[in-house]
Amino acid sequence: MSYFSDEEMRALTGRLAGMIGPVRLVFFTQAFGCETCANTKRVLDDLTRANPLVTVDEKNMVLDTVDVDAYGITAAPGIAIVGDRDRGLRFYGMPDGYELVSLLDAILLVSEGDSGLTEPSRALIATLTEPRALQIFSTPT
Repeated sequence: MSYFSDEEMRALTGRLAGMIGPVRLVFFTQAFGCETCANTKRVLDDLTRANPLVTVDEKNMVLDTVDVDAYGITAAPGIAIVGDRDRGLRFYGMPDGYELVSLLDAILLVSEGDSGLTEPSRALIATLTEPRALQIFSTPT
């Protein structure tokens, strides 16, 4: 059962038409204690229908602990956005509304294999000697 209307699916298809390379969404879910996991799965399934370069690999937070640890997932629903390699991009929560736009942007960035950062930003990041974690929080208003 589709989460989006036919008109919304056409918009998703158009938005993802610019994909260059494949993107795998590693979706971490759990049966209990996750009110939004089922709808998140419906959204992700619709994304696979919007562009065949998007695939979903579903993992269980309780049963697939090796994958949970490997991807560093801390909550469900959690999504690792993986292109030609894992660049550590993660999305938590239900991707709907403004959050859907953020997920679509992340998919396109990973598909392109380029962060879009300017050369000065890349040079600054190259000076880092230790891993860093950057978290961006989005809340609906």
